[in-house]
Amino acid sequence: MSWFNCKVSYEKLVVESGKMRKVSEVYLVNAEDFTEVETLMAKFLKGRGPYVVDSVSKIRLYELFLDNKSERYYKCKVGFITLDEKAGVEKRKYEQVFVQADDIDLALKSLHKGMKYTLGDYEVAAVVETDCIDIVK
Repeated sequence: MSWFNCKVSYEKLVVESGKMRKVSEVYLVNAEDFTEVETLMAKFLKGRGPYVVDSVSKIRLYELFLDNKSERYYKCKVGFITLDEKAGVEKRKYEQVFVQADDIDLALKSLHKGMKYTLGDYEVAAVVETDCIDIVK
């Protein structure tokens, strides 16, 4: 299975004003291919009315740490540190990790908790809140 970012737009009722407004939302989708992404999104968005899939892009994820309570998702850039014995220098291979958390501090804490069984050394290069609304599997 692969991970995809899927951006969709549709008309949504704004409760405060009682008016319809066009919204764009981004979802993280676990699927085999682009066709399956569209199929899963059709099931997920059923009942919301007409929608348009604006874009689908494949992304590489090393790991996904979910708490199933938070509504925010953070993308963490993690560098795995290895030693190049020939050159005698440290090298870093960077990977993306998605973390679900209420704020950036909790995201970092969840990342470290999830990575505690990692055999090699790593460093966190960046933690950024994403515009992802939900995960679709």
